[in-house]
Amino acid sequence: MRIPVGRRDRTRYDGHEQFLRSRGPRGAVAVVTGALPVLAFPEPSLWWFAYLALVPWMLLLRTAPNARRPAFEGWLGGAGFMIAMHHWLLPSLHVFLLVLAALLGLLWAPWGVLVRLMLGGT
Repeated sequence: MRIPVGRRDRTRYDGHEQFLRSRGPRGAVAVVTGALPVLAFPEPSLWWFAYLALVPWMLLLRTAPNARRPAFEGWLGGAGFMIAMHHWLLPSLHVFLLVLAALLGLLWAPWGVLVRLMLGGT
C-alpha cells in the first residue's frame, strides 16, 4: 500500500477547494462583490464601507485558479459595479444598460490581473 507523502490527492476536493475551482458561483460572487463599493456613495451613506468594499473582490481575484480567470472576474465585477452604479438609467436605457455595463466592465479586467499579480495569487 502506497501512502503519498507531501502530495495531495487531486481526485477529491473539499467544499472550499471545489468552490475555488467552480465557474458559476465564482462569477456570481464577482458580480456581487463588484457592486459592494456602491454602498459607499452618498445615497446609501455608508461612507465607512469605502475602506472595506474592495477587500472581498480582491480576495476572490487572488484565489483565481489560473491566469485568465482574474481578468474574467474583474470584468464581471466591473459590470456588477456599473449596473449598481447606473441603476437610475434603467428606465431610459432598458436592456442596453447591460450592454453598457459589459463594455465599461472591460475596463476592470486589467485591474483584476494586476490584483492577482500584486497579491501573489495561489
